[in-house]
Amino acid sequence: MVSSNLTLQEAYKVMFTQYPDIVKVSDACEMLGVGRKKIYELIRSKQLHTIANGKGYNITKLSVIAFLLG
Repeated sequence: MVSSNLTLQEAYKVMFTQYPDIVKVSDACEMLGVGRKKIYELIRSKQLHTIANGKGYNITKLSVIAFLLG
C-alpha cells in the first residue's frame, strides 16, 4: 500500500509502474478496480484528465494517481 502523504511525483515513481503514461479506459478500470461506467462518470466530472484520440479516450496515468491520492 502506498502512503497517502506521498507527493504526486513520489507516487508516480512507485505506483502503476507496469502501465504506460497514457492508458486506455480498460487499463484505468484495472488500476482503479471499477467498471467502465464509473470511469466514464469520472471523465465527465473532470476527475480524470483525458486525451481524445478520435475513437474514444486516453487517460493520463498521472490523473489516475492524483485521483487516488485525492
